[in-house]
Amino acid sequence: VGTVALGLVGVLFVSGMIEGFVTPSGLPTWARVGIGVLALLVFLAYVFGLGRAAYRRGETGDIDAGLLEDQVATAA
Repeated sequence: VGTVALGLVGVLFVSGMIEGFVTPSGLPTWARVGIGVLALLVFLAYVFGLGRAAYRRGETGDIDAGLLEDQVATAA
């Protein structure tokens, strides 16, 4: 769970920098769109590259049995 949160911090930081500095800048539209496309491609490489490596290590993303909630019957 911690690695997901850290990964999202990085993604949100990059998207914040793009929204804060690139979007309102005086760059031509093609340059702003190009930066966005580049950011998307880097993000997809990050997700599928690291995701594939984690999958090959046997990580599934499932929660360990010790972290699951207890289930109580509410009706007979």
